[in-house]
Amino acid sequence: MRADQRQLPADVLMNLTGGCLCGGVTYQLEFKPRDVADVCFCRECRKASGAAALPWVQVPPARFAITRGAAKGYASSPGARRWFCGDCGTPLYMTDAQGRSVGVTLGSLDNPEAIRPTTQGWMCERVSWQALDETLPAYEKAPPYDL
Repeated sequence: MRADQRQLPADVLMNLTGGCLCGGVTYQLEFKPRDVADVCFCRECRKASGAAALPWVQVPPARFAITRGAAKGYASSPGARRWFCGDCGTPLYMTDAQGRSVGVTLGSLDNPEAIRPTTQGWMCERVSWQALDETLPAYEKAPPYDL
């Protein structure tokens, strides 16, 4: 069952779990309905995921924890590190150099229907054949994050 976060009280916390394809790395996160969940079309997300777009949810580090294993990190751009399973390669999350947020890939959630994207970013790097959700706001570069 997917919760429509726009209809939930802003302060409710949803405890969600996720992990990689092989099960070697698992995590939990606490999601609030006002957390930014974006579909990213940037080149780095395309290359890291092998897909035309990558949906994320941004949460403060205090609301994210690895519960099994250890992810391997890669500095994909100045100020950003992407974390993935070193065995199966599943992209799991991204951190920023300032320690402000953890961007968790929605596809790695045990229930990816639990969070619906609320915005789209990096339209300037979107591949032309990738469909858009016309109901969501779209930003030429990074969407605003209120962390």
